[in-house]
Amino acid sequence: MKAIVLFSGGLDSLLTTRILQNQGIEVIGLNFATPFHDHSESVQKTADVFGIELIIYNTGDEYIELIAHPRFGYGKSVNPCIDCRIEMCRVAKERMEQCGAGFVATGEVVGQHPNNQMQHQLNLIQRESGLDGYLVRPLSAKTMPPTQPELQGWVDRKKLYRYTGRGRGRAIALAHRLGIKKIPQMSTCCFLCEKSYAPKVFDLFKHEPHPTNWDAEILNAGRQLRISPNVKMVLGRNENHCKRLEKLFIRPDARSSILLIPESFQGPTALLIGEEIEIQEYIELAGTLILRYTNPNKYDPSAATARIFRNSNQTVIPIVNNKEVKDFSIR
Repeated sequence: MKAIVLFSGGLDSLLTTRILQNQGIEVIGLNFATPFHDHSESVQKTADVFGIELIIYNTGDEYIELIAHPRFGYGKSVNPCIDCRIEMCRVAKERMEQCGAGFVATGEVVGQHPNNQMQHQLNLIQRESGLDGYLVRPLSAKTMPPTQPELQGWVDRKKLYRYTGRGRGRAIALAHRLGIKKIPQMSTCCFLCEKSYAPKVFDLFKHEPHPTNWDAEILNAGRQLRISPNVKMVLGRNENHCKRLEKLFIRPDARSSILLIPESFQGPTALLIGEEIEIQEYIELAGTLILRYTNPNKYDPSAATARIFRNSNQTVIPIVNNKEVKDFSIR
């Protein structure tokens, strides 16, 4: 018997995996990599330790549409946790059928997260994903009616648990009993759950009727500046951001944009996003904003230049710090 397990690499998914493995069930892990939460590289290493096959599912533009228009709404931030969980389980059902697995399992615990793990929400997720009767939650299974895998004898219900609510202490104790030696730290939450992240996402949805995966990745590449309703500028906060902006600029799915890289000094890389006929007029402003976020001791005001990239063309232009320019920060 095979089972698809939603495998984040966190403690609950590890416990679920080991509980099923101890019953002789072959586990296939399914990990979701999104622009807002991607730990697939480290998760692959964990899957190797547990000896399971891991499927990395990279979400596409349809996932961004789901975030923009959630059927079941947001939590306290811009987090459509129920819609997101339904989508994960829907994809898991597809993989279950493709791999010839018998059911899907998750590490969800009743009452652990108020956004998507209350009893009525778990029932909703199971029904809307098409997994009604074939979604097993080993850590809380005994608080719910038996699923088909239990009724069919594929899973021994006696070896499942009845955990509810929050707290890692009992999960850590169970991990030790199951022989899990390396206890993972609590994973960093999805960016969508962070209130400070929400303004950037809402700004994107307000000005872009059909956001893409590329748009979502831009949100994690530096300081977001709304120049006009149709033009946005992104400034790298550090070296990694600057390198990411350069890579995003040359991506095949990139929006129309112009890249500015300081030429005569060390400062932040900038990306102007918008239709070319509109962003052309903001190049001088972009240069000013680059200097605004550069240490004044790091450049010569009379000789500051930046290299401008437009598709395959590039030029070097002088830039000046116009102190009258306002702050365009979204956050």
